[in-house]
Amino acid sequence: MWEVVSTAVFNYRIFIMPKLNYKVPIVIVLLLLVGLAGFVHSRARRLVSPPRTFTHETPSDYGIADWQEVTFATEDDLQLAGWYVPPQGRGGATIIFVHGLGSNRGALLNQAAMLAEKGYGALLFDLRAHGRSEGHKSSWGLDEVEDVKAALSFLQSKPEVDPGKIGLAGHSMGGAIAIRAAAQLPEIRLVVAESVYTNFTDNQHRLTVAFARLPEWTAPVIMRWAEWIAGVDSSQLAPLTEVASLSPRPILFIQGGRDKIVHVSNGSTLYETAVSPKERLLIPNADHTNLFETGPELMTKRMRRFMADFLTER
Repeated sequence: MWEVVSTAVFNYRIFIMPKLNYKVPIVIVLLLLVGLAGFVHSRARRLVSPPRTFTHETPSDYGIADWQEVTFATEDDLQLAGWYVPPQGRGGATIIFVHGLGSNRGALLNQAAMLAEKGYGALLFDLRAHGRSEGHKSSWGLDEVEDVKAALSFLQSKPEVDPGKIGLAGHSMGGAIAIRAAAQLPEIRLVVAESVYTNFTDNQHRLTVAFARLPEWTAPVIMRWAEWIAGVDSSQLAPLTEVASLSPRPILFIQGGRDKIVHVSNGSTLYETAVSPKERLLIPNADHTNLFETGPELMTKRMRRFMADFLTER
């Protein structure tokens, strides 16, 4: 028995251990690489399929009595969920509100309520792959133009809405979508673009920090991986190349002076590139997401005047 054990130990030391010593580091390296790839994939996926958020508020919480829970379909057969607030005057003028990446229809409800007080209608909805709408991934604004087209068709079917008085208001990615959609849809009469980037690529470092929760230096790897998941070339996401085509329709740019996700210089460049009629509102103490909360009186006055000048007094 002892001789058998001794022989086994000898064979293990002479023949097996050297092979294990050689293979173990390779296995460890492979496991580390697989783990790293999995981590990068999960972080990149947050940019493509951000965790869904849901609002617990409704238009009723903002004093809007007349509103409806609605759904409507895109041309690529996705059901989108939203709220419809019929116009109460203002000649049937109505605004489509488009939220940003990782957000939901409730993000701009305070602005919709502010305009509803003056009789404007509103359609707020969850973009594809957001909130309660169908879809599994975001294309950062390319396919989402179809969402805006579906929203526009929904409003055009409503007899109380004047099809010649429909505007778009969007925040961040939603603002970029609004510009892109308006460039393709002449039926859109005006645009309000809040916290919008000039192009996706030049802002990838800040977006990586904000959504992937990783340092800026990881942006080139994370963004390329996210592009592969989304099937999107982010160089196509450039409101700067489309904003001039909105003329002669008016556009109002709104941005916070302390925005750490989309630097204020983006708004300046977009405004300079846009063709009149154009306006710009800077809220000095606001960051990326709290524009209305920081400057409610300023935004209320400016947005109501903008709507009155260019949407209801046509």
